[in-house]
This record gives sequence, structure tokens and C-alpha cells, in this order.
Amino acid sequence: MRRQAWIWTAGLAALLLLSAWLSMALGSQQGRLVLEPDWIATVSFDGDQSLHARVLLFWRAPRVVASMVIGACLAVAGLVLQGLTRNPLADPYLLGISGGAGLAVVLVHALPALVVGAGWWLVPVAAFSGAQGAALLVLGIARSSGVSGGRLSVLGLILAGVVINAFCAAVMSFLLVRFDPFRLRITTLWLAGGIGFTRWDQLAFVTLLALAAWLFLRLQAHRLNAFALGTSGASAVGVDADRVLLRAALVSSLLTGLGVALGGLLGYVGLIVPHAVRGLVGSDFRRTLLLTAVAGALLVAVADSVARLVLAPEELPVGVLTALIGCPVLLMLLRVQLRGAGRGS
Repeated sequence: MRRQAWIWTAGLAALLLLSAWLSMALGSQQGRLVLEPDWIATVSFDGDQSLHARVLLFWRAPRVVASMVIGACLAVAGLVLQGLTRNPLADPYLLGISGGAGLAVVLVHALPALVVGAGWWLVPVAAFSGAQGAALLVLGIARSSGVSGGRLSVLGLILAGVVINAFCAAVMSFLLVRFDPFRLRITTLWLAGGIGFTRWDQLAFVTLLALAAWLFLRLQAHRLNAFALGTSGASAVGVDADRVLLRAALVSSLLTGLGVALGGLLGYVGLIVPHAVRGLVGSDFRRTLLLTAVAGALLVAVADSVARLVLAPEELPVGVLTALIGCPVLLMLLRVQLRGAGRGS
């Protein structure tokens, strides 16, 4: 199984590189798709750049990299949340964690003078804070709704996520109606999955934090595996369950906040990818963490390219595509969960 995991990882990584190259090479001109296989030759780093080279270097390239980082962050966050709660419906978007991050970013956008004074780093910090607050609220509500065998209840998590998402959406709507038309359009596009608003310095900051978070989770992989036995079972095999749970939840919230800071509210990435990966190589975190990151990066990179080109010269928000894929998957998983609960009763 370990060899199989490496084969899948290498294969998807090759597809990811091919997807990145195609994303850079494919563009639109007067509503028609244009393939530029020699796009690398047009990019110059000596300061004497054409308009087309600037578009490639400062708009398309950071967008491609950002889509991969976003997909990896959200997919790994979903994998960890599902593993910790032993709940296949645990997803940053469904649980309201993305909504909390989005609300925090909208609050920052409502105070543009604050962003100018503090700098661009304020956005990812605010997103992490909002994600962490939402995660703590959702877990608290779900635990109070009842626990069975050390497992957070499916119904409790779903209802808690609905409540948090509804509250965050209401506050965001209140703030958005007070924006001027330009800021309203930009923020609305970002919330729907707007990846095209990324700077290299912001992207470098987020990528470094995401790598640090992934390395931490990889070092904790053997402890995270113990949660397959539940919280009490993990404690019984010598794992400090409360400490590992808190730290892993913090790191998952960090990854969610980073993904939201770059690409808005992309739903279902953290739901679809972990299920597909576990179906391929099992549930061992030592095998799934890297493969999940690569698969998530590939999913969002491809979705972003399709969203950019399918209605060219107009763009389709990436969140629309991920929702079209994720909603049927969610219904299928929910049906399986409710059928299993019916048999258990």
C-alpha cells in the first residue's frame, strides 16, 4: 500500500505539472482559445518586458500557483478534520470554518485604511483568526448535541455548520451592502472563488505557512492515526488526545484560513479529495497527507483553468465549479451516513 501511495502521488504530481504548464499556455483572444506553447520564451526577467510578458508573470503565474496552494490547504484541512472527528462529512466549508474566515476577511475589507496601514499580511492573519473562532464554535455545539462512542455526531456537526454559516453569511451581507460599487464587485467575486487577485509577496508568505503546517501534521501522523480509535481510544494507546486534538484543529484552521485568504469560499474541496484519496491508499495519515495535498492542488488548478476559459472572455467563479462537483458527492455521503444510522438503530 505504501508503494501504491507513492505511485499515485508521482502520477498526480506529473498531471499537476502538466496542468500548470497548460494553464500558463492557454489564454483567450477575442473570445477564442489560444495555445501559446512558447510562453516561457516570452517571459523576461531583465526588466524590459512586454505587456504580454507582464500578464504572464504577474497575473497568470501567481494565479496558477495560488490555485495549487489553495487546493492543497483545503484538502489537507478536510482530511485532518475527518480523521479527528471520524466523520466523513467534516469539511471546512460545511462546518462553517471557511465562513468564519471569509467573515473576518470581509471585516478587514470594510476597513481599507487598516489594510493600508498594517499591510497585506493582515488578510491571512484575519482569515486564520476567523477560521479558528468558527472551528471552536462548531466543535463546541456539536459536542453538546451528543457524543456516541467518542464520535462527534453527524447531525450535530451539520447543524452547527449550518448555524455558523448562516450567521457569517448574514453579517457578510450586512457589510457588503455598505461597500461602494467597486469594492462590492471585487469582494463578491473573491467570495465566490476569485483566485485572480494574488500578489507574489502574499503568495510566498501563505505558501511558507502552508508548508510549515503540512510538516507539522506529517510529524504528528502516527498520533493522528490513533484517532481512528476515537478520543478515548487514542488516550488508551498513549496519545495525549486533548493536546493533539487542539493542535491539529489549530493547524487545520490555519490551512483553511490561508486557503480562504487567497481564494475566497471554495466549497467541497476538503470533502471530495480526502474521500478519493482514502479510497485509493487507505486512511493512514503517513500515506494520505502528501497525496491529499497533491490531489487537492490538481483539482483546484484544473477547476480554475476551466473557470477562466470556459466562458472567455468572461470568467466563471471557481466556487461554482467546485460546488457543482461537491453537491452530488455530499448527497451521496449523507445518504450513506443516514442509511448506516438507520441500520444501527
